[in-house]
Amino acid sequence: MMKPINILYSLLLLIIFTGTACKKYLEKKSSTSFVSPQTLEDLQGLLDDGAGVMNKRLTPSLGEASTDDQFMLPSTFANLITLDQHFYLWQKTPYYFENDWSKSYAAVYNANFCLDGLTKIERRVANASAWDLVKGTALFYRAYCFLNLLWNYSKAYNNQTSESDLGIVLRDGSDFNVPSVRSSVKECYQQVIDDAKASITLLPNLNTHVYRPSKCAAYGLLARIYLSMREYDSAHRYADLCLSIKRDLLDYNSISSSSNQPFPAFNNEIIFYTEMFPVVSVVGLGLMDTLLYKSYEANDLRKTAFFRAKSGYYAYKGSYATSGFFTGIATDELYLIRAECNARMGNDQSAQNDLNELLKNRYLQPYIPSTVSKDSILPIILQERRKELLRRGLRWMDIKRLNLEGADINLERVLNGITYNLKANDNYFALPLPTDIIEISGIEQNP
Repeated sequence: MMKPINILYSLLLLIIFTGTACKKYLEKKSSTSFVSPQTLEDLQGLLDDGAGVMNKRLTPSLGEASTDDQFMLPSTFANLITLDQHFYLWQKTPYYFENDWSKSYAAVYNANFCLDGLTKIERRVANASAWDLVKGTALFYRAYCFLNLLWNYSKAYNNQTSESDLGIVLRDGSDFNVPSVRSSVKECYQQVIDDAKASITLLPNLNTHVYRPSKCAAYGLLARIYLSMREYDSAHRYADLCLSIKRDLLDYNSISSSSNQPFPAFNNEIIFYTEMFPVVSVVGLGLMDTLLYKSYEANDLRKTAFFRAKSGYYAYKGSYATSGFFTGIATDELYLIRAECNARMGNDQSAQNDLNELLKNRYLQPYIPSTVSKDSILPIILQERRKELLRRGLRWMDIKRLNLEGADINLERVLNGITYNLKANDNYFALPLPTDIIEISGIEQNP
């Protein structure tokens, strides 16, 4: 009888090997025999499985569903399945495959499979470019997925507690027989940093399509990593390196902001493309926080580009994704990372310049550059970060890291006259791991 762990992994393999990007390869082989990718072209095919495993429906949504950016009407809440109701109210509840954890680790498996495969293929002058691209892409994806998992399932990075705080499972190979254990938050972030940095020398400045990572994307990923660690000098450095390669911004004056799909596919701000996996319906069905909506000025084009009227309130429509919610790396995020880091480092004029560069492409023309006091610049940048990067899978980590800075962001839901609260730095900010993972592997659940 097959053990449960092998059943789970068999399901994972089924997901991986039926992706559309490697379909052409598989169709060339006999339909009656198992095919194991062996060439560089085969391995690249697995990593190019954007529609199946590696890009679309990849990144976690449970953290996004738990943020303060949305609320639900009682009538909508009543129609949710019990699981989604519990998630919305920050109540721990059993949940099983398929979920954020399994989606991310499917991509991690692909990356590890390719890295293991490279050990059997000699790097020569004739294949060096292709070999390096496979390795750099695999390392980038592993870092990218590990970071998203850390943001959702672990506490925010804290220098005082990172060695004891529980991180995620660092799978660094494709051998299923290696037991799963949770590493510390410190160990996990070091792995993510090492993978991302190692990918830089192997990837081109920009790639042929935003489904594929690049040196620019790796710099952007490192800026994200260090920002979430509150290491602002390093975050600034990598944001700056990223923007030195690509700094395009989409002028919202040039789009039809009143359209239900205002943004062109793969617009020129996108550096690396991923979408959110809608494991819970809260993100798609939630209405936008009313105070957040009111914070957009009348001449702010995002007010019409991002929102549509619904049920007397407003729903979000402003994703850069071709479907669902865009969670990839884009230049607008990098301008805001660099602006925040400049403000925290005392470079107020540089912070103001980055903010104005972004906002002049977001406001109705003519845009008058603003000048704010030293004490006001950081709060304004953080507010603009929230307003600009809606539904990108970033708010959950932002709340966690800012609370370590003393922001004291407490979350509240009011439903049928009952108030539900999630206090700053509550254990629930490290989201509960899937029940089946705990049952199968025996790893420790979050408190």
